[in-house]
Amino acid sequence: MKFKKITALTLALAFFITPPKTYAYSNPAAVTLGTVVNFAALAKTSISSPTGATVLNDGDMGIDSPGTCTGFPSPCTSSGTGTINNGAIQYQNGVALQGQTDATAAIADITSRPADEVLVAQLGGQTLTQGVYEVPADTTNLTGDLTLDGDASSVFIFHMTSTLITDDGSRVLLSGGVQPCNVIWKVDSSATFNGTTTFVGTVIASESITFPGGGATLDGRVIAQTAAITFNNTTVNNSSCIVSTPTSTSTSSSNSTSTSSTGSSTSYCPPISDKIVTPIILQSKRIDSDSIFFNWGPYSGTDNFNIQYGPTNGNWLYNTDVIGFSTTINALPPNQPIWVRVAARNDCQIGTYGESKLIGGPGMPNAGKNSNQNNFLSQFLANIISSISFLFDFK
Repeated sequence: MKFKKITALTLALAFFITPPKTYAYSNPAAVTLGTVVNFAALAKTSISSPTGATVLNDGDMGIDSPGTCTGFPSPCTSSGTGTINNGAIQYQNGVALQGQTDATAAIADITSRPADEVLVAQLGGQTLTQGVYEVPADTTNLTGDLTLDGDASSVFIFHMTSTLITDDGSRVLLSGGVQPCNVIWKVDSSATFNGTTTFVGTVIASESITFPGGGATLDGRVIAQTAAITFNNTTVNNSSCIVSTPTSTSTSSSNSTSTSSTGSSTSYCPPISDKIVTPIILQSKRIDSDSIFFNWGPYSGTDNFNIQYGPTNGNWLYNTDVIGFSTTINALPPNQPIWVRVAARNDCQIGTYGESKLIGGPGMPNAGKNSNQNNFLSQFLANIISSISFLFDFK
């Protein structure tokens, strides 16, 4: 009897066990936002959209008394080009006032929490896990990509001690199932999202929030406690956390009624499919003193990946996006071992990273070394992938 041919990769996958994630800090309790969850945007003095087609999705727009709004439909002072989908304008009423009251309570909660870490490096280029982070005044800009790695329950709290300013093209990426609703930014001054920034989380700024133009997107909410919000060709997608039991709350005032569901989630970033198998590095080698090559599989589900690499395992100083199943990385520190790992990605999320591999320097194994040499199954897997390159025929 002739059986189907089985590749070395298939055998490896049959024995592959993904190790559980470990985190540097315990998971913080979620910040209670109250009626803030109903808003895509909430300001004190004014909300405007002077240019561009701003869109607020699945949340109210609130303006506190005696604030004004322009660039949106009635009751704003001009129609403009702003659009609100599946939400209402809460204009100088009790709903907007309650939202600001709840935002103040959330700020007090965050202020009372000690930081797990004070970030001394620039946010861009880092991969952070759950925790409470204080960001000093000299590091509050975001340049490049910030990756938040965890799971659906992981909570990230950032206390920006002065401003929050993003560079054009900068991104906050979610990895491993992190939900935008669990990312909170407390900004002690003003926030500015430049150009085509892609941002994630609830941003509560003490002063103003500005989108100068260029097509920025924010999955979360923007709250300006004492000043204005200015949009320009901006998209804000408000989404709630996914919970097991749907619940509904209603808030009413003499002017309007607002109803929200905390049990459903509207996501404008499609999640990484659970049908995509975690990538495994199959072959790796050093090309020359400052260049490495490696490839990975399995070859199904997606061809978009994120590569993290650095001088030590877990110290991922660099990352790059790749289309395909192999890559060459150049301009590395000459003759130094490099750790690498691979994860599937889409435009705004990164999936689970596969096991990290060491690509050695001169005289070290080119095929890669497991990050956990004490794990028998991991070692067995590495031996299969690196040494078996032929097909088995069973007759």
